[in-house]
Amino acid sequence: MRKDDLLTFLINQTDFFDPHEISETFTASHLAQRFGLQRNTASHYLNQLVAEGVLIKINTRPVYFLHKTSFEQQFYPLSCNEFTSVAELLADDNGEREQRDHFSLLIGHQGSLKKPIEQLKTALFYPDNGLPLLITGDSGTGKSYLAQLMHEYAITHGLISATAPFVTFNCAQYASNPELLAANLFGYVKGAFTGANSDKTGAFEAADGGILFLDEVHRLHAEGQEKLFTWLDKGEIYRVGETAGGHRVSVRLVFATTEDIHSTFLTTFIRRIPIQVVLPELESRSRKEKEALILQFFWLESKKVGLGLRISSRLLSVLAHYVFRGNVGELKNVIKYTVASSFARLEGGQTLKVTIHDLPESVMAQFPALNETMTGQHEDIELDENTSLPWLLHAQDAARVLIHDVQLNVLTLFEKYRSVQLQWEDAEQRIGNEIEALFDRLIFDNQDQACSQMLLLITSQVREEFYRLEKSYSIQFNGNCIYALGHYLVHRSNVEPARINAERCKQFERFLEQKYPLLYLFCEEVLASLTRRLDVRIQGMDRILLLLWLNKTSVQISQLVTKAVILAHGYATASSIANVANRLLKQTVYESFDMPLDVTPQVIAQQVTEYVERNAQASSLVILVDMGSLNDIHQYFSHKVSMPVTIINNVSTRMALYVGERILQGDYLETIACDIAEDLPVEHKTIWPELNKPKAIITTCATGIGAASNLCSLLKASIPQELGIEVVAYEFETLAQNKKREPIFSRFDVLALVGTLDPRIVDVPYISLDTLISGQGNEVLLALFGAITSHENVMHINECIVKNFSLRRVIESVTILDTSKVINQVEQFLARYQHLAAITLPNDRKVALYIHVSCLIERLIRQAAIQSYAGCRGQCQRNHLAALREAFSVIETSYSVKIPEAELFYIHDILHVETEFLQYDQEF
Repeated sequence: MRKDDLLTFLINQTDFFDPHEISETFTASHLAQRFGLQRNTASHYLNQLVAEGVLIKINTRPVYFLHKTSFEQQFYPLSCNEFTSVAELLADDNGEREQRDHFSLLIGHQGSLKKPIEQLKTALFYPDNGLPLLITGDSGTGKSYLAQLMHEYAITHGLISATAPFVTFNCAQYASNPELLAANLFGYVKGAFTGANSDKTGAFEAADGGILFLDEVHRLHAEGQEKLFTWLDKGEIYRVGETAGGHRVSVRLVFATTEDIHSTFLTTFIRRIPIQVVLPELESRSRKEKEALILQFFWLESKKVGLGLRISSRLLSVLAHYVFRGNVGELKNVIKYTVASSFARLEGGQTLKVTIHDLPESVMAQFPALNETMTGQHEDIELDENTSLPWLLHAQDAARVLIHDVQLNVLTLFEKYRSVQLQWEDAEQRIGNEIEALFDRLIFDNQDQACSQMLLLITSQVREEFYRLEKSYSIQFNGNCIYALGHYLVHRSNVEPARINAERCKQFERFLEQKYPLLYLFCEEVLASLTRRLDVRIQGMDRILLLLWLNKTSVQISQLVTKAVILAHGYATASSIANVANRLLKQTVYESFDMPLDVTPQVIAQQVTEYVERNAQASSLVILVDMGSLNDIHQYFSHKVSMPVTIINNVSTRMALYVGERILQGDYLETIACDIAEDLPVEHKTIWPELNKPKAIITTCATGIGAASNLCSLLKASIPQELGIEVVAYEFETLAQNKKREPIFSRFDVLALVGTLDPRIVDVPYISLDTLISGQGNEVLLALFGAITSHENVMHINECIVKNFSLRRVIESVTILDTSKVINQVEQFLARYQHLAAITLPNDRKVALYIHVSCLIERLIRQAAIQSYAGCRGQCQRNHLAALREAFSVIETSYSVKIPEAELFYIHDILHVETEFLQYDQEF
């Protein structure tokens, strides 16, 4: 089992591996100490797992062990299981990723170059030798480099053979001589012109089976462009001087130009090129892409000169702000000159220090005077032979690092909750703080103007979706939620999806789906809609962060909300009443349906059914109609409704206002209908669902509704929201008199009655508060909830009831301490002691302990602890003393106190001897 423990631990920890600052967590000595093993035993287990291909091994001093699958999910695929150094491990990050997609090497492949790359791939993958394409862009934007990358990509994906040629033909060399152009492009036959002593192939045939790159194609005159028509139309060429059949050439044609295509090329030429790719200028690309290009070129120069580089922060800032008219090409040359200048001044050592003094004079003359307005990198950057380019670029992408780190931290906190290192409330609070800090940083630390238009677009779409779904889900948000999510999606879309442990992420999602079902459905629908509208790829972590952020911001959720509609005949009768009522009520309470005079009851019922399906989260529905038989309407949908529906006729503005006010007050619809019938000449009918009624527990006390409400609050705080069980306080006398005739039994599937006196209602179980809090609490709750949820959840409910019941008593007994904190500390003490002593305490003893230990803590802080024990100290007591003292260490550490032995004896007596009878009924 220790071997399995080692493996589980490394699976979790490998997600946090940093090759530039490796933790001793991954060493055999640390793992042996953590799991109580001999070092050679731990090494034996670890090397076995390496041999099985489960772990990877880095043979440095000390030796490090990592989980292979977790590493590959987090970083990149590996070619072997053992590496001699960290540098060798990082160097393994090449072949397979490059083979998958050469274009992923490009800075901006997920940003400004994403669309051009998609167009290039389209041209390559099209059947029958692909499609000809024209790449346009200013000088230095990378047209030639992209054409070469297309060639490598096509070979890797089997579109052309491994020996397929790549031929570059510069049209500018033949701009003034169309005949010479044709001879070199298409070839010629012997005798075609003076000096043509033998047949010669041209660029087209030289590129047969590969790619022909025609650069500076705008330098071709109209006649030169027309000479390409035959190949573009038929795939054939004719050599100069050849009059017989042409030669069929299988070649992929790529054109490049720096000029405007509409002013330079023939219309008949342009329409023969279906794909036209536009490369952006360097200054139109994002700030992050420009900074990444700068780092990439410095890294390449470091490799070329074979020395480390120390690049000053001021130099990086100047290069980031300087406008390079020659685009990427000029930037590359400036960096090459800068490194060469520093290299020429090198007097010894292994590191070149590159500063603004190494810049070319042309750049020095144009960048602004030294001031503090140019912000950017605040620290120098050092490159050496071990620096990996992917790691370098990753470390400089602040948004990517920030998002990835927070995602990992959130998953770590969830793991701590699962391993019982944290209570969910603590984990939830810390996760909320992490997400809040992330959104603050994304909003205030990233003011890139290139993102502003995208931010406006995404924020408007998010706002529209939130407002659309608020009504259906009865959730209200503040504006910060919308703005924060907009910023997150902007910055998330600019980085590659983080490699997060997929299985752990799914477990977290399932947990949140059960704990917050309504919020989970809302997030699912919001993100699904944004995926369709904005073409963004949504990950599991996006759903997790959004849900927990909404939960953190205390969104207002009403599980039991009554919806209302107005159905009326005429062009705008229903709409007019609904509009006036909603405006006066200052909320959108009503939706309206205007119907023709000859509409049938079936059509009305269909509209009601569709409305119910759209508002599945509603608890009940009020329908106000102008006229007609209520029986005619309800008989068509009564078997379909999943919620109580009340229909009231003779609708008017006055009625709509009255009903709307009662709905906003949270009154039940059956109560509203009965009250309105007393004041107005109306008919009403309530249709109860036949199946799938919501479950409920009724609390009642003989002393009155106040005590029943207190008990209701206690149970609501103890029963998890995801179970969907409503707790309702009810008058005892009303229940005892009317029994099941009370509307609440039609509305709900009543699981039980809880209180201090049994109203004796047939087929509805009664649970006395005394029984619930006494030693029989576990058995009672298992009988009540056993068919609804797991045994673990039932135990959790029981603990919460005891804890919340005790909190009321502790509040009365403790004067100087934070009662909530005290209760949580006592809860940890109880859990620890039950584990150490291997016992399960009955509820009455737990309640007694909650109260006694809470008062004990206050006595210790006041330095008024009991120092002597009046009872007889037996051996049995002493046998339990060690476990009690160890369990109590949680409280001693938290409050910096020391518990006397006498106090431990009293706690032992409460646990194992007698507990005073508690007057539960009087608590409520």
